[in-house]
Amino acid sequence: MPFPVIDISNIDDPQHQLTIAQQITDACKQWGFLLIKGHPIPPSDIQEMFSLAKDFFSLLDNEKDPWPINKNQIGYMGSFRDKNNDDKMSMWFGGLPGALENNSEALPPFWHTKTQRIEAFKHECHALVLKLLVCFAIAMDLPDNDFFAKAHRENIGRGNSLRMLMYPARDKKPKDVGSRMGQHTDSGSVTLLFQQAAGLEVLAPSGEWVKAPCERDCILINLGDALSFWSGNQLKATLHRVTFDGLPHDKERQSMAYFGAANPDTVLQPLLSGVTMGKYYSNGLCVEPGITVGELNKQIMTSIYGPAVAV
Repeated sequence: MPFPVIDISNIDDPQHQLTIAQQITDACKQWGFLLIKGHPIPPSDIQEMFSLAKDFFSLLDNEKDPWPINKNQIGYMGSFRDKNNDDKMSMWFGGLPGALENNSEALPPFWHTKTQRIEAFKHECHALVLKLLVCFAIAMDLPDNDFFAKAHRENIGRGNSLRMLMYPARDKKPKDVGSRMGQHTDSGSVTLLFQQAAGLEVLAPSGEWVKAPCERDCILINLGDALSFWSGNQLKATLHRVTFDGLPHDKERQSMAYFGAANPDTVLQPLLSGVTMGKYYSNGLCVEPGITVGELNKQIMTSIYGPAVAV
């Protein structure tokens, strides 16, 4: 089964929207992942973010380490700092619009003059997430095309998070570490992954691990457990990882992930009529109907990163 690659350039055209919605939804039912092309985010904006991230990750540790991730999910995390002891660096930009400027003390000084550009890029990502959520509602024949989208308002709750990632190149493979990124599913609704090189591995419908493709001007999309559970497990949240086999210790890789999540007080009741849904597990945790998005996110983030970043 080939990895799904879908052109969404006509996603706003009423004559093409249903077809695109069905293609996206079918991919998410089978894979939980897809590659989209023809998306509305300008390549120059994406490249600007990658360039800023590259400059930041090249700074000395003492210019990054004193600003660890806080409960607003703003700050820096170096390699081997998460619970899995993974070899990746990450810079997190969480919060509602305006949160970065209002919490500048949580940011390394490098970012103090760049918060408006980060906020603008987050806004572009959020707009794309909403378009995809509308597609799911259309393809699932829900009575309201905005059923999912209206629960993802940008200025409500705790906001969405942009995470810049760097997998550093090293002369030798570190000893007594986990992997590059341990296998997991995301906690939210829709993740946009921008890549400069391949390296992410996805658990395919066949049950085999495959390397997700990296193509120019494309965005890798995957779903999180909140949306998967909410859909009654019709939409799939898929395990993914980065290993030292897939990305050797002497190879560098940059990526950026935008995590689109529903407002924290959104109650997750599976969308099934007359069908009993089996137990749903997220990163080893059993999810029960009636849990809120905020509660689910806190459980998953605690299990992966520890209580310091759980909100």
